[in-house]
Amino acid sequence: MMEDMIELVDTMIADHRHGWSIGVFGAVGEFTYDDGEDAVIRNRGSAREVITARGGIRIDVRIAARIVAYDTLSSDGDTWGQAIAFCFPSPNDMEHGRVRALGADYGALRPADRTSTLFDLGVGRGHVHFCVRTADPALDAALRAIEGRSLLEDAGRDAMAEMLRAQPHRVLLSPLARVEVFSAIPATGGDSPEGPHTHLLPKMLGAGRTHAANAPIPDGYQPVLMLHPGSPWRDALGRRMPFDSGLDEMFAALLDRFGSREDRDVVNAISAALNEGLAPETFAWPQTRRGRAKARITLRRIAQRTPGSAVEAWRRTYDRLPAGDAVEVAADV
Repeated sequence: MMEDMIELVDTMIADHRHGWSIGVFGAVGEFTYDDGEDAVIRNRGSAREVITARGGIRIDVRIAARIVAYDTLSSDGDTWGQAIAFCFPSPNDMEHGRVRALGADYGALRPADRTSTLFDLGVGRGHVHFCVRTADPALDAALRAIEGRSLLEDAGRDAMAEMLRAQPHRVLLSPLARVEVFSAIPATGGDSPEGPHTHLLPKMLGAGRTHAANAPIPDGYQPVLMLHPGSPWRDALGRRMPFDSGLDEMFAALLDRFGSREDRDVVNAISAALNEGLAPETFAWPQTRRGRAKARITLRRIAQRTPGSAVEAWRRTYDRLPAGDAVEVAADV
């Protein structure tokens, strides 16, 4: 398992097409870097790091995690998303909920940041902590004033205003990795910057989940790091582009290694039915939410790779977006 971890991280972290994140449902930090961007990429013992002027990431490849590769439906009716979750068993104590001063951030990616103070905002869950790092006296005082209380209560309003003014670094921590975001926090209603950024969404946090409902994370596990392989359909800004079969084939190989047996069974059943020329209405359509989603993704992949009237008949029968299977989307903050 550790060999899988090292190989996967070493391959993907050196490729700018892939992104990373740490977070929970409603509070997440994302790291990406651009082709040609000035980036320090280094291996230091078991640590794998990438640092740019906009943010950075460190992953400890010594720490074994359960690796789960999966794809998700896109609401456009044609495409799909893809992700790899590095998971730990969920701890008994999932709740954070309170602001805490953690002291100097001696683990910061850049030496110049190691004397600044790290505050846990209390909006993470389980293994994941959403923090800010600051040397600003007013923000430091505002956060200390609400230590032991929830940032999302009325008492946290002053601290939230100070964060918008002071623009602290955001630091997402898990036992496996850290993501640091140096870029600006947008004003309320503004757009997040390109590249590294964070989301903090109180309504989503209220759901008390570690991940979106459409992510097939095994029961009893929590994602502590997410890998977002480059999309064969969209560029880094989310714009539609011509289908990249190379990226699709790369992720298909990862699905073979790290995908679930349930997903593989669905793919095999649909592929066999199409090869045998079965009519779609004679097929035993999956009964689970995940099974239905995977079946529809499989039809989309087949239609892209080997288009024809047979698969289109199946898509007309099955590939619609019922309200209960709607795709969850996070907004920017």
